[in-house]
Amino acid sequence: MAIRLLFQRSDCKWAWHLEADNGHVIATDGGQGYENEADARAMADRIINGDFRDAEKKIRKNSNCP
Repeated sequence: MAIRLLFQRSDCKWAWHLEADNGHVIATDGGQGYENEADARAMADRIINGDFRDAEKKIRKNSNCP
C-alpha cells in the first residue's frame, strides 16, 4: 500500500511525499513547503484524491533537445 508521509523540514516548514509500495517516492510537494501541517495535509490529500484530474494537460519541450 502506498504511504503519504507528512514531515517537518529543517527550516520548520511542512512537506509531504507519496511513496509507492516499493518505497520509491512517486509524488512530492515540489519543495515549496507549507507553513503548517494542516495545509500540507490538505494539499497532499487533494492530489492523492484526484481533485486536479481535469486540469488542462500541456507539454513543454526544450528546443535544445532532439
